[in-house]
Amino acid sequence: MKPIVLLFQPYLRQHILNFGRGLQKVDFVWQQSKTKKFSYASLPDFDREMRRRKDSWFVRLRRILGIPNIRIKLTTSGDVLFTYGCFLFSNRPFVTYLETGLAPFSYDVGIAKNPIARFIIALSILSPQCKQLIFMSEASRKSFFASVHYPSWITTAAAQKACVVYPLVDTTAAPPKGWSGSLKLLFAGLFYMKGGIELAHGFEALRKKNHNVTLTIITVLRMIKEQDLNYLRSIPGLTLIDAKLNEAEMREMYRTHDIFVLPTFREGFGLVLIEALAHGMPIIATDQYATTEMVIDNENGFVYPDHPLKDYDPETYRMLGKYYSPADFYTDLFRFQDEGKMKPIESFIETSVERFLLDHTLLSRFSQSSIELYERKFAAQKISDQIEAVFLEAASGK
Repeated sequence: MKPIVLLFQPYLRQHILNFGRGLQKVDFVWQQSKTKKFSYASLPDFDREMRRRKDSWFVRLRRILGIPNIRIKLTTSGDVLFTYGCFLFSNRPFVTYLETGLAPFSYDVGIAKNPIARFIIALSILSPQCKQLIFMSEASRKSFFASVHYPSWITTAAAQKACVVYPLVDTTAAPPKGWSGSLKLLFAGLFYMKGGIELAHGFEALRKKNHNVTLTIITVLRMIKEQDLNYLRSIPGLTLIDAKLNEAEMREMYRTHDIFVLPTFREGFGLVLIEALAHGMPIIATDQYATTEMVIDNENGFVYPDHPLKDYDPETYRMLGKYYSPADFYTDLFRFQDEGKMKPIESFIETSVERFLLDHTLLSRFSQSSIELYERKFAAQKISDQIEAVFLEAASGK
């Protein structure tokens, strides 16, 4: 009989459930019936999001008591338990999938600093039932060991169980793009957090010099200031689309646009970047956490090397936690914009797009590099084989 990998968490995002696709030697069973899809309809409006602070009485209590993401799971079902973002005390072998180094602590530095929380996670890691710590990216693996301080013997034990398996994005590589006489830029994400206003300013300056470029922005319109909405609607060649597209509609956007632009300031991974790669899109992005694992500067895109909102040490990937609350992030973002500190990013976007306009061979070369990078690192079957090997090893008791 095939080993059974059991998921029991009630709400999981689709990229976690995608790990069940393409498995040949393992049965992937999810006990729940609800999928936690990223729903733009559930996001707050601009005013609420700008004021939002993650400092409820429950969060403060967890910091005081040192309560990490830990569960007790005793069961007779499944050969391996698979969890997202949390650790277990269990009678079954388990593996856990981590987006960032602070995921086991609810992304909260305050909880991670509590010695009780660190002790609880260490006990779970050292447990013989803990078989693998699967990290979503190299950045998340580095940040785990840099952000949470353990004695060397615990770190060594954790490192021996650590591996990186990228998210499984269910798509196949498209043909490379070629020059058609114009450039169509695409942005998809939360507007301010992902650098949308910087992109708009850069595009406006570019458009004044060259009308052979257009921009489509897909975002949550209610999370944009009214004056900024009016500004965006006034820019020639810019199309605004509310983020209500289904998967087929979004794939069509990737197919019909040339370059993906994501000058993001907050990012754990950036699943849209894998989708852009698969569609052969060159990418213009910022060096933010794991983005450079998908965008290689001067090979399949252009990367802005630094920005003033990094909430981690770029050398070690130690998470700082300064912007845990959205209100703190947006306060600094808007202040930096007022002070002109984001102007270099606007200029970078403008000059990066200009390079494609000046050299018509660049689009096809970078497009081919994106496809090759996708097939080398992120192809669905490759990821499926990697995760299946992890599940089989865990089930074998090694």
